[in-house]
Amino acid sequence: MDVLYPATAEAGLQQLQSFAALLKKQQQARIFLENPTMAGDRRNRMLKGISSALGLDRRVSNFIHILAERNRLPVLEEIIQEYQRLFDDRVGIVRARVTAARSLDPAQHKELAQKLEQVTGKQVRMEVAVDPSLIGGVVAQVGSTIYDGSVRQQLQAFKSRLVEE
Repeated sequence: MDVLYPATAEAGLQQLQSFAALLKKQQQARIFLENPTMAGDRRNRMLKGISSALGLDRRVSNFIHILAERNRLPVLEEIIQEYQRLFDDRVGIVRARVTAARSLDPAQHKELAQKLEQVTGKQVRMEVAVDPSLIGGVVAQVGSTIYDGSVRQQLQAFKSRLVEE
């Protein structure tokens, strides 16, 4: 049996993402492919052309054809998100959403990723956003756990301790 794992599984994920990106960019193609009244052979020809142009693996192309045949292309983004989650779980990757008071330089990015990897015991892929209202520091969310190292949080904790005394 030919199994998509792990390098080819990641390539398959990237191919699905590139197909979804194309449909997002080319709204007319998306409307055409998602139209249940469109003749199957016309849809198949278009999908074959797209698959060829994107260089999609045969299995990925077949999967997309099945989604189109069963009028399930509108849920492609959800499928990709779940595929990403399952793949990450399988290979020991966690995703972290990090909010920083200012943009991180490459050294800070690397140091933060290493600290999160120590805490989680897994490889971390970070998505970083900037929020100046944090004043300083960072807030990292890994799964349902939030690590708040922001100056704003430290000031609020300090204020609470002062009010209690």
